[in-house]
Amino acid sequence: MKPHISPSQVNMYLRCPAQYYFRYVEGVILPPKAAMTRGKAVHHSIETNYKQKIESHEDLPLSDVLDVAATAFEIEAEHTEWEPDETPGSVKDETIQLAGLYHTAIAPTVQPVCVEARAEIPLEGTEKTLLGFIDVIDSGGFIRDTKTSRRAPGADEAERSLQLTAYCLAFRYLTGEREAGVKLDYLVHTKTPKAVTLDATRTEDDILRFQSIVAGVLSGIEHNVYYPNPNNHMCSEKWCGYWHECHKVF
Repeated sequence: MKPHISPSQVNMYLRCPAQYYFRYVEGVILPPKAAMTRGKAVHHSIETNYKQKIESHEDLPLSDVLDVAATAFEIEAEHTEWEPDETPGSVKDETIQLAGLYHTAIAPTVQPVCVEARAEIPLEGTEKTLLGFIDVIDSGGFIRDTKTSRRAPGADEAERSLQLTAYCLAFRYLTGEREAGVKLDYLVHTKTPKAVTLDATRTEDDILRFQSIVAGVLSGIEHNVYYPNPNNHMCSEKWCGYWHECHKVF
C-alpha cells in the first residue's frame, strides 16, 4: 500500500472496493473515457489562466484559453477509449465550448491567490498521510472546484462533496485558518450549456466525520477488504472497465 492516500482514492473505495482493488492493488490502469478527457482538458485551461492571473490580475484572451483546451484535449484523446456513439471531433467541440463558458461566465468573477496547492496531511493513528491538491483558493478565502457534466447537479452537491471537505482540511492544515466557504462550479453540457455555482460551508464536525471515513477506508484496505458494489449506478458493463475481470474474481 502507498504511504499516502488521496481524496480520489477514498472516493473510489467508497464507490466500489473491488474497483479500488483492481486499480491500486493489481495496478490495472484503464484508458480514460470521453467524459474524463473532456474534464481534464477544461481543467487544464482553467489552471493555465489562473496561474498567470495570480500575478497579472487579468484573464488571458479567450482565444488563448480555447487553444489551451484544444491542445490538451488532442493530447488526451490519443489515449481515450471512445464509445460507438462518440466521435473525438464532437467531444472536442464540447470541450472548447465548456472552456469558453467557464472563461466568460466564471473566471472574470474570480481572483485566484493559489492554484493546485499541495498538502500532505498526517493521519492520526497511522503512518499514512492524506495527499491532496486544492484546485483554486480565491482572494475571498473560498475554495473552488470545477466539474463538467451532462446533467445539472443536485442542490446539495457541494454540501455532500467529500473532495471539498478534504480541500478544507488541507486549507486549515496549510494556513492554520478557516476557509470562507466552498464553491463548486459546474459546467453543464446540455442543449444550451450553462454554468452553475453551488455554495456551501464546512463545520468542524464535517471535518471530523471526513477523517473518520478516511480511517475506515484505510482499515478496509489494510485488512484486504475488497468486494464489488452492485448498487453503485456505474456498476455495469458499459461504465466499468473492470466489469468482466470483476465477475471472474468476485
